[in-house]
Amino acid sequence: MDRRKLLGAAAIAVPAIAGAALLSDLDLGTDTRSTGESFAGQAEEVSGDATVAQNAAPPVVGAQFHGTWDMYWNSLTPNAMFYKHLDTLAAQRIQVLRVDVGWSSAQPTNVAPTASQWYHQRLAIVIDAIRARGMQVFLTVHQSPAWSRPNTGSEVKQYPTDPNAIKPWLTWLASTFGSKLLAIEVWNEPNLAEFCGIGDAYQRAVKYVPILKAAYSAIKAGRPTLPVIFAGPSQTDDGFIRDCYANGAKGYFDIMGVHPYQGNQTKAPESTDITGKARMTNMPAIINLMAANGDGAKPIWWTEFGFSVHSNVGIPSSQVWLFGVPDDETAASYISRSFYLAWNQWPQVKLAVTYCGYKTPSDSYGHQYGYRIMEADGTAKPQLVALANIRQAFGALQTL
Repeated sequence: MDRRKLLGAAAIAVPAIAGAALLSDLDLGTDTRSTGESFAGQAEEVSGDATVAQNAAPPVVGAQFHGTWDMYWNSLTPNAMFYKHLDTLAAQRIQVLRVDVGWSSAQPTNVAPTASQWYHQRLAIVIDAIRARGMQVFLTVHQSPAWSRPNTGSEVKQYPTDPNAIKPWLTWLASTFGSKLLAIEVWNEPNLAEFCGIGDAYQRAVKYVPILKAAYSAIKAGRPTLPVIFAGPSQTDDGFIRDCYANGAKGYFDIMGVHPYQGNQTKAPESTDITGKARMTNMPAIINLMAANGDGAKPIWWTEFGFSVHSNVGIPSSQVWLFGVPDDETAASYISRSFYLAWNQWPQVKLAVTYCGYKTPSDSYGHQYGYRIMEADGTAKPQLVALANIRQAFGALQTL
C-alpha cells in the first residue's frame, strides 16, 4: 500500500521540523501555522523484526481516562463532567480508553472481593459507560493495600510484600469484568522508584517480575483468553525490560507495554540528538530485545505517552523532564507525528494511548495539568482534534 497516497487522499495539514530531511509530504497534525510545511523525520526505516508486516494505518487511537477518580463522582453517582468527557471522547472517535484501577481501593481489607464493594460498583459503571459509547477499554492495575505490605508506611504505590497477595483479587477481576475488557496491564511505570518504592534500578526489575508472574497466572485463572500487558516503563527503557527478561519475564505477558515519553518534551518525536531511553527513537532497542528473546511477534502498546503544555520559566535546567511545550498546537503536532513515526517505522506498535483525557490542576509547574486533551467543560483541545483527524483519515483500517 502506498502510504503517501493514502495520506494525500486524506488532505491533512502537516507541520515540519526545521532543518530536517523531508520524509513525506503530509502529516497527521493540526498545526496550520504554515500550509507549505511538511512532515520531516528520520529517513531510515527501522525494525527489529523483519517478519512483522507493515500496518495498514497508524496505531489504534487511545486516550487515558481517569474514570475512577473522585473528580468524576458524587459517591456512587457519576457527575456531569464524567458524562461530558466520555461523550467528547466518543464524538472525537477515540477507539480505546485506558482506565487506571487501584488495588488499594478495590480491596482495602483482606477479605474476598465482591461486586457490591463501592469501588467495584464505580468500576462497573465506568466500563459500561465506555462501552455504551462504542469505545473499548483496558485496565491498568496498581497500588497495594496496607494489609499486603505490613510495616512499609503509607505509600500505596509500593509492591506487596508477597506478590501472591494480589492473586485472589486479580482472578476475581478478570472473571467478573474480563469479557468486557481488551486486556489488563500489570502495574504502572515500575522502572521508577515513585511507582514501586525501590531505589536501586536493577532491583526494580528483580521485584517486578514476581508481581508480573503472579498477576499473569491470576488473570489467566479468571479468564484464560484475556491478554496481559507488561507494565509500560517510563520512556523507552530497554535496560529495565532487559533486566526483566533476565529475571524470567518471558512467557508472562502477551503485550509489551511502553510509555515513550521524551526525556525533554521540547524535543520533537523524531529527535535523535541523544540516544537511549530519553528519546522515542530508542524504540528499536526494545523491538530488537524482544526479538532476541523470541517475542518479536508480540504486539507493543504505547499504554501512555503525551506532551505537556506549560511555561518552563522557573524550572531548573537540571530537571528537563519537567519541561513542557509552549502551546496546544505544538503538542497536537508532536502527538500526530508520534503516530506517524510508529506507523512508518515500528509496525509492532498497534495502539497508542495519549495521556490524558483530563486532570485537575495539582502541581506547581502545571506539568501534570498540561497533559489534558480536554477542558473541564468537555471542550476538545487541539491535541484531541489531532487524534480525531487520524481517525477520520484511517478509520476502519485501524484495528487491534
